[in-house]
This record gives sequence, C-alpha cells and structure tokens, in this order.
Amino acid sequence: MVDDPGAAEASRDKRSPAHSLERLLQEPLPPPQIRIRPWWFPVQELRDPLVFYLEAWQADAIFGPDRAVIPEMEWMSQALLTVNMVDSENLVEITVFGRPSVQSRVKNMLLGLAWFHRERRARAEKMKRLEETLKARASGSNTPQHPIA
Repeated sequence: MVDDPGAAEASRDKRSPAHSLERLLQEPLPPPQIRIRPWWFPVQELRDPLVFYLEAWQADAIFGPDRAVIPEMEWMSQALLTVNMVDSENLVEITVFGRPSVQSRVKNMLLGLAWFHRERRARAEKMKRLEETLKARASGSNTPQHPIA
C-alpha cells in the first residue's frame, strides 16, 4: 500500500500510457516563439536568402532535437538561420540570411556536418552488422577453433 498520493499517481501513470497521454494533452501549449532580428544583423541582408534541404535526422544531429544550437551558430557565423519541417517528406528546409559569401560558407559548413553525420551513421550500421555476424558465428559453433593438444 502506498501512503503518498503522488507516488500512487506516478505508479498508475507507468501502468497506463493512455492516462499519461490524456494528462499531457490537458496541459496548456507552450507560447509560440516570436523571432526578432538581432541588433547586429543588417536589415538589407534579409532580402535574398539561400535555401537548401537536409534530412530531418541530419538536422537533429546538427542543431539538436530542440534546435538549441541555432543561436550559437548564428552568432558565430553572423548569419540568420531558420529551420522548418517540410510537410511533404522527411526533409527540413534551412534558410540562411546574410551576405552571399557568408551564406555560401554557412551552407558548406552545414553540408559538411551533414556528410560527417551520414558517414558516422553508415559506419555505426556497418559495425552493428559486423557484431551481429560475429555473434551468430560464435553461437553457431560450440566446438573450439583451436583444440588444445
């Protein structure tokens, strides 16, 4: 028997995910984020943005799942970035505002990071397959490879 009502509710939430979801849906939505132009960014550089696309998982790896890295990247590169999901596919639209040379540099940097994460993921999948193959071979043969003489 549980004396603490909070603990009882927590244990009940663990047992019924529907109840947790219901409670989550009743909470108020967070306020929308209003984006204003930073003081250091000139207005005239908002006219001609550079737009390109990345896969959503790559954008999550680069910017973080909650996009927390974007302000730091903006400050370091002196460019403004917007990252928006595209409805049709699992793509993210990245818009870069700034001088053309800065836009090009930021795009190349982000594409380089995307390539790095793609290669890293491919290497991890390859290692996982190799481990599975080695485990299958090890469990398949119970006789020792080199008998002791």
